[in-house]
Amino acid sequence: MNTEIMVALIGAAGVLGTIGGTVVGARIQANGGHAQAQAARDAAATAAQAARGQVLGERRWAVLTAYLRAADLCVDVVSQSYDGGFLTENDSAYKAFVLAQAEAELAAPTSMDTHLAEMHNAVRNVWSTADIWAPHGWGWRALAEMAQSGRPEAEQARTTLCRVRDEGPRESRTLAQLRAEHEELRTALEALPGFGTDQVSGLLRDRSDPDRAGREQRWREQHYVDVREKLIEAARDVLGTNQL
Repeated sequence: MNTEIMVALIGAAGVLGTIGGTVVGARIQANGGHAQAQAARDAAATAAQAARGQVLGERRWAVLTAYLRAADLCVDVVSQSYDGGFLTENDSAYKAFVLAQAEAELAAPTSMDTHLAEMHNAVRNVWSTADIWAPHGWGWRALAEMAQSGRPEAEQARTTLCRVRDEGPRESRTLAQLRAEHEELRTALEALPGFGTDQVSGLLRDRSDPDRAGREQRWREQHYVDVREKLIEAARDVLGTNQL
C-alpha cells in the first residue's frame, strides 16, 4: 500500500476515534446529568416528606395532648359536682371536650377511630350519669344533715322516703298507689326549708340507698381510666414514642 495512503488512513482513524470518544463521552455526561437531577429530585421529595411527617407528628401530638386534657378536665369537673351541689359547670366542660374530640378525629389516623369513639362514650357517660345521680346524692346528704340538726320535718321526710323505698318493687303496686306515694314524698320534700328543686327531683327520680350515687360515679370513672389508658397506648404507637 502506498505510504501516503497509509498515513491518510491512520489520520482518519484518529479523527474518527476522537469524534466517537467525544460523542460517547457527551452521552455519558448527559446521562450522568439526568441521574444527578433525578437524585436531586428524589432527595427533595424525601426531605419534603420527612418535613411533612414531622409537622404532622407535632400537630397530632399537640391535638391529642389537648384532647386528653379536655377529657380529664371534664371528668374532674363532673366528679366535683357530686360534692359541690351544682351541675352548671358540667355542661361547659363537656362542650369543650366535644370540640377537642372533633379536632382529635381530624388529626388522628383512622387506626385511632375506635379508641376515640370509646373515649367519647366514656366521658359522655361520666357527664350524663352525673345529671342523674349527683342530685340524688345531694338530696340524701341534705336530708340527713337536716334530720341530724333536729328538724322534725326533715326526719318525717326521711321516714317517708325510707318507707316508700322499702315497700318493694314498683310492679307490686297499682298505678294509683304509685301516684299517691310520689305525691306524698314530693309534698314532704318540698316542705323542707332550703331544699332545692335538684334535690327533690333527684330523690323523686330514684329512691335507692344514699351510697348509690357514689357507686355510679366510681364505676363510670374507672371505665374512663381504662379507656384512657388504651387511647394513650394507641397514640404512642402512632407518634412513635414507644421506640424513642
